Amino acid sequence: MKIFCFGLGYTAKFLRNELSFPLSHFSGTHTSEGDLLFNGKSPLKNVASILRDVTHLLISTPPNSEQIDPVLYHHKADIENMPNLKWIGYLSATSVYGDHGGAWVDETSKTLPTNKRGVLRLRAEEQWFAIDRPINIFRLGGIYGPIRNQIEVVKNGLAKRIIKKDQVFSRIHITDICSALKISMENPLSHKIYNLVDDKPAASKDVLDFLCEKLALKIIKGIDIDDPAVTPALRSFYQDNKRVKNNLAKSELDWQLKFPSYKEGYLDILAKLDESQL
Repeated sequence: MKIFCFGLGYTAKFLRNELSFPLSHFSGTHTSEGDLLFNGKSPLKNVASILRDVTHLLISTPPNSEQIDPVLYHHKADIENMPNLKWIGYLSATSVYGDHGGAWVDETSKTLPTNKRGVLRLRAEEQWFAIDRPINIFRLGGIYGPIRNQIEVVKNGLAKRIIKKDQVFSRIHITDICSALKISMENPLSHKIYNLVDDKPAASKDVLDFLCEKLALKIIKGIDIDDPAVTPALRSFYQDNKRVKNNLAKSELDWQLKFPSYKEGYLDILAKLDESQL
């Protein structure tokens, strides 16, 4: 297995560590520096030789309004001609579902994105699904894990506890994302869509309250979503309300969550933080 990633960001780096692959077998692009420079504005140099021996291609670059998917915009033909390709994984987002009023959604539900990010994600998905290569699309919930979490924000008193009745979000710990990707990579299928989320959607205020309890801090004062102090950008984050199902990934990939809710996930992060400070 030789893996190349367009967009060597948080998820891809964590996956590389989880797989314990040598750098020669797991490499990827950067947006600002290094030999493998790809920022979407111009093609990746020497792409044919880079992709020649690649068997698994991970795409985690965000779409944009000019090109939709920058990788396909520049390298569609290169990908179609990869001689050893067995698997493509495109990391999308559950924002493609839009607002379902708090109802449960699965991979067959209507995609009704309400913001530009969701619209672009859906259009990028459509572009990838149209290519005649073994594509798999993973719709990720809100990603959290080591380094990328709410703990320091809560400790520093910067968290905003927004109150919106019956509002929930679906999340996923980075470890569980990587375990699903690993299973899919080892058992390549084609033209599949999977939701990668945990079992228990929850309000963001519930997560903050849980962290305050575990950190022995006072519960943060709530701010109503309609309060003038809530910025339009922050309010838009609460525009969509849905509960995302993960049954398909569990049944088809035999995927088992290590962290079925934010509680198990954050307890693990907190425990490892305590260990690192000993």
